[in-house]
Amino acid sequence: MAHGHGFRVFSVTIASGATLSSEIDLGRLFQKVYIDPTGANSEVRYQAAEKASGTYRQVYLPQAAGTSTVQANIWKVASAVSGGVIEGPTGLRYLKIETTAAVSDGATLKLICGDF
Repeated sequence: MAHGHGFRVFSVTIASGATLSSEIDLGRLFQKVYIDPTGANSEVRYQAAEKASGTYRQVYLPQAAGTSTVQANIWKVASAVSGGVIEGPTGLRYLKIETTAAVSDGATLKLICGDF
């Protein structure tokens, strides 16, 4: 059961021969963001901007917080994942979804966002 404002599903299209979706405006921030990467034939990554039509940058997942050396890894979904949903980064409104290899015949992935 959804709480607060409920949930929304966004279709994310990556054109044939491309590796990057067009801009996705989630409309607001959500407590949870999941991606269904089914249809991607390679690793899936996130890019984010602070505003519409802004400069998009790779989203990183911080590791080893609280140490003197904070390392970061790219927030990514392995290409072997299919037929499920994976929790992604939150606190972002403007996103693009990237694949590490060009999509053949186009691909439509889903972002499932909600306040659960």
